[in-house]
Amino acid sequence: MRKMSYLPMAASILFRSSLFAGSPSSQTSAEASRLLTEVRSIAHDLNRDAATLESYRLAGITWQSHAQRLALAKQHINSIGERLESLGAMRDSTAPWQQEAIDSIVPVAEQLASRTQAAIHHLNKSPGHLFAPVYRGHLGAIAEHADWMKQSVDAFLGMAGAQDKLDKLDSLRS
Repeated sequence: MRKMSYLPMAASILFRSSLFAGSPSSQTSAEASRLLTEVRSIAHDLNRDAATLESYRLAGITWQSHAQRLALAKQHINSIGERLESLGAMRDSTAPWQQEAIDSIVPVAEQLASRTQAAIHHLNKSPGHLFAPVYRGHLGAIAEHADWMKQSVDAFLGMAGAQDKLDKLDSLRS
């Protein structure tokens, strides 16, 4: 049986706070929005991975196929972690809504990493037990967390877009 490595990023999503929290710069805010948009897109891919895993389980697909899809989910989670690390480094220089978005998705990303690690561990120890409630629970949690993350970031980006439109309309009135 092929062993898969554990997710190294689960505990690595730590924020580096700067000593002086400055006002948000437009360049930093734009970069943060870009990274949040990427997180949303990757979370969508991760949600699709979890749905595919569930369909594999129901269709009786081999544990090797599960392992391959979990490896892809792991890559997506690590990609999210890299973006969150960048967001954490610039957090104090971002707009308040971006700080709130960052703060709300980090714990979810940690749960995603933890559940994916647990699913990989289960698969490595018991490859023939794809119907075990604990494994099904991990897959369900991965799907739920990925969906929540995508929807949450989508809502934050939507509110920011609406605020930008209001600001532009307000500047036209002035």
